[in-house]
Amino acid sequence: MTIGPWPLFPYPTITSSGVTDGSLFPVHADCQYCPTRECVKDDGAPVGISKQCRFGLTYARVDDNRVVAGVVTSDLPATTQRARKRIRREPQRHVRAATLRSSIEAARRLGVGVVDDMEAARQEAFARLETDPEFLRSLAEQLRQDFADNLNQSHDFLQLVKLVRGHAESLLHDRYPDLPPSEAADKLPTEGAIYYSTELMLLKMDSMVFLNEINIVHGSERRFKVHSFFLKYLRIYDWQAREKDLRVRLEGTCHSSVFYNDKAIGAVFQGLLDNLVKYSPPSSSAAVTFNELEDHISITFTSLGPRIEQHERQQIFLPKYRAKAARAIEMTGLGVGLAAAKQISDALDLELQVEQDDTEDGRFPGRFRTTFNVRLQRAQ
Repeated sequence: MTIGPWPLFPYPTITSSGVTDGSLFPVHADCQYCPTRECVKDDGAPVGISKQCRFGLTYARVDDNRVVAGVVTSDLPATTQRARKRIRREPQRHVRAATLRSSIEAARRLGVGVVDDMEAARQEAFARLETDPEFLRSLAEQLRQDFADNLNQSHDFLQLVKLVRGHAESLLHDRYPDLPPSEAADKLPTEGAIYYSTELMLLKMDSMVFLNEINIVHGSERRFKVHSFFLKYLRIYDWQAREKDLRVRLEGTCHSSVFYNDKAIGAVFQGLLDNLVKYSPPSSSAAVTFNELEDHISITFTSLGPRIEQHERQQIFLPKYRAKAARAIEMTGLGVGLAAAKQISDALDLELQVEQDDTEDGRFPGRFRTTFNVRLQRAQ
């Protein structure tokens, strides 16, 4: 089966669909009628590396679906008896391993559409994220829809979490009837852990709601003091931070009010605090800084986090995506918090951004000073 430009390629190739003659060599008769075609099934073969099949012919993987096959490589470090016979009897099909590899690399440089390679397609798609905002939005929307079914199936779990929280609040009330649950939780480690865990689960599920239906950020707006509102979220995550001896400082002052859907702003706070606490190393410190300006409030989340490569700066805001270094440090995570924060930011023009120092922290290897920033418009 002839596909695209492959008849112009020097050597014959085989896919699961059929064979294609090369411009220099036609398909080998033994490949044409091969009963096994194990070369195509050798998914673990490195791209461009010459290998020998059981019949003594050389093959080399081009991409996820195509291999060069039916040539004879005479300069491999080890050859089978059948391969040595091929070398003697078929000099017209001799190809050096380096020549075969360079030809495959040249073909792969033509990119997606010529080669069928998932990793190449992935890298090409991520490269577009840096320069094509519309493509970024389209990809985010596609990934976001994957959460819709999960959210629809989570109703029973949500009710269970609320039931557990209710029991925890009852226990806290029995011990400290005059205190609100959050203050009582700070005095009782066991009951407090249950209470804050359920609060954390509910916050994360709120984020999934906005990821599933971003239009609900518009509506139900109200005027509220952003600083005191933020303290609710900080209190929940401060409990988790203390578990790893992480100190989260609150810096700056802010007396202004904002006019937004408060649950949407809460989801942004939740996503950024969750990221800060999750990836900060134990016994380190982090800061949330409020800067009240003439027409807006700037809020900065600063901590030590794993390396975010330059090409990952946009990708970390995609649903289900987590930076490579982050995955190595923390195995758990759904890639929801930052994705929801970014989508809300885009919908409300909060200008969520991330920056990271290039220099590794001297005390904590593998961690870099990382800053997330959002801007909230002051209410008139």
